[in-house]
Amino acid sequence: MGALKTSFNLKIAAMFGSMAEPLSRKNGAGYAAAIPALFLCLAAAPGGMRSAASWGVFSAVFLIYLAFFEKDFSLSGLGPWALLGAWLLAGTAFSAEPLNSFWYFSRYLILLAFLSFTRKAGEAARTPWIGAVFLLAGAACLTVFWQALTGRGVSGMIGPNVNYSTAFMAAAFAGLAALLFQAEKSGARIACALGLALLGAAIAVVNSRGAVLGALAAVFFMFCLKGSFRAAVYFVIAALVIVVCLPAGEFNWLLKLYDPRSLGRFGIWGSAFDAMAARPVFGWGPGLFERAFEMFKFPFHDGISYYGHFTLHAHSEPLNLAAEAGIPAMLVFVWAWARGTFRAPGKDTGSLILKVFAVSLFAQSSVDIIFYSGTPQILFFGTMGLLAAGERHPVEAPRVTRPWLLIALSLCCGAAFLSRFSFERARVCALDPSVSPALRSGCLKKALAFAPGDAGLAGAAVPLSLALDGNYVRAAALAENAILRTPKSPLPYFDAANLYLAGGDSASAERLLRKAAALEPDFLRARLALAEISLSLGERGAAAREIAGIEAVLNRKPDLSRASAYDRALLSLPGAEYDKIRKKLR
Repeated sequence: MGALKTSFNLKIAAMFGSMAEPLSRKNGAGYAAAIPALFLCLAAAPGGMRSAASWGVFSAVFLIYLAFFEKDFSLSGLGPWALLGAWLLAGTAFSAEPLNSFWYFSRYLILLAFLSFTRKAGEAARTPWIGAVFLLAGAACLTVFWQALTGRGVSGMIGPNVNYSTAFMAAAFAGLAALLFQAEKSGARIACALGLALLGAAIAVVNSRGAVLGALAAVFFMFCLKGSFRAAVYFVIAALVIVVCLPAGEFNWLLKLYDPRSLGRFGIWGSAFDAMAARPVFGWGPGLFERAFEMFKFPFHDGISYYGHFTLHAHSEPLNLAAEAGIPAMLVFVWAWARGTFRAPGKDTGSLILKVFAVSLFAQSSVDIIFYSGTPQILFFGTMGLLAAGERHPVEAPRVTRPWLLIALSLCCGAAFLSRFSFERARVCALDPSVSPALRSGCLKKALAFAPGDAGLAGAAVPLSLALDGNYVRAAALAENAILRTPKSPLPYFDAANLYLAGGDSASAERLLRKAAALEPDFLRARLALAEISLSLGERGAAAREIAGIEAVLNRKPDLSRASAYDRALLSLPGAEYDKIRKKLR
C-alpha cells in the first residue's frame, strides 16, 4: 500500500511539474522581455545621462544584469555597428586627448552592448519597449504642459534641454500614426487620434523644429513603406500648403526667426565641416567637438560680441561623428542605421512602429543636439537592436567567450569611469581659489594629464604660477599657451597682455591687445589699455582714436538686460582710468 501511495504521489508531482514548467518558462520569458524597457526607463531618470555619475550608474546596473542573468550574451551579430565601434577606437587612439576620448568611447561600448542585448531579447521584447516609449512620451507631454501652465520654463522631464524629451514625443507621434494606419476598430482609431493630438500639442508648446522634422519624416516613411505612395504625396503637399498659408507671425514663430540665434545652427554645421576637413580620417577624438569648435568658431554678432558663443555638440549627430571620429565614422553610422531600418525583417505592426521610431530619431538627431544625452541614445540603439531581433546571423560567439567579454567590458568601462571621476575631482580642486597653491598645482597637473586641451585649466595655470613664484615672464608664457586652446576668444589675449605689461614688455602687450580688439571691437578694456600704451609712447592721435571708439560704444548704450557674462566682460570699463586718460588727451 505504501509503495502504491508513493507511486501515486510521484505521478501527481510529475503531472503538476510538467504543467508548471511551461508556465514558469513563459513567465520567465515574459519578465525577460520587459527588461530592455525597464532599462530605457532607468535611462530616462532625472539627469538624462549627461553626467559621468548617471552613466556610471546605468552602466553598472546593466553590466551586473548581464553577468548574472544573461547567459547567452555576446557582441556577435552587430554587423556594421561593430565597424563603427572599431573606428571609434581608432579615433580614440589618434585623439589629442586619448584619456578623455576613452571615456566617451566607453559610453559607445555600453550602447553597442545594449544594442546586442536588445537583439538577443528577441521579438517578445518589442511590445514592452514600444509601451515604454509611449509611456515616457506621455509623461514628457504632461511635464511640458505643467511647466507651461505654471510658468516655470519648459525644459521637459529629461535633463535641462527640452529636446531630449521631444525625441520621445516625436518618436511616439510617428508610432501612434503607424498604429492609426493599421487599426481596424473605431475605438483604437479614436484612442490613436487623441494620442496624436496630445503629442502634437506638446510639440507645438515646445516648438521644436527638430521634433517636427523627425515626426513628419517618420510618417512620410511609413506611407512609403506600406506602399501608399499617393498618401505620401498628399501628406507632403498638405504640409507644404500649411506652411505656405501660415501668416507671417506664425511662420516666424514656427521657424523661430524672431530669435537671432535660430539660424546659428548653420554656422555650427559650417564649423563641423571645417573640423572634418582639417582631420578627415580619424577626427579630433570622440567627445572633443568642443575643442574643434573653438578652433573653427564663426563670428556671430549679438549686438555686443562676435565670439561669445560655444557648443559641446555639432547639433547634428552625423556631423558630430565626422568631426570627432572622421568621415568614415559618419558613413558607417548612416549605413548601419539605413541597413538596420530598411532591411529589418517583419511586416507586422510592431516592426512598423520600431522602424518609424528609428527614422524619427535619426532625422531629429541629424539637425539637433539630442544625442548629447545618453537617454535618446539608449532609445535609438535599443530600437536598432530590436529591429535586428528577427535577423539571422551566421556567426555566433562561442559560449566560453562570454565571461571574458563581460570582464573586458567591465574593466574598460570601470577604468574610464574612474579616470573621468578622478579628473572631475582634480579639476574642481585646480579651479578652487580657496585651496592652497601647492595642492592646486598637483590637482592641475593631474587634470591636465586627462584633458590637456581644457581651456579653463590652461587659464588657471597662470594665476597659480604667479602665486607660486611671482615670475611674470613665466606667467605670460603660460598665458600665451592658453590662447592656443581658444584662439577666437579675446579674453586670454587681454590676460596675457596684462602680464607682459606687468613685466615691462609693452610691445608684446600691444600686439596681443590689438588681436583682442580685432576679434571684439567692443572690448572696452582692451581699447583703454591700447590708449594707455599709445600715450606712454607719445602717440596722442592713436590714443584719441581708441578713446573715440570707447565713446562710440558707450553712446550706443548696448542692451545689457540679456547680455551674457562674456558680453559684460567686454563692456566692463574701469571708470577712474578712463577719466584719467580722457583728461590727459584734453
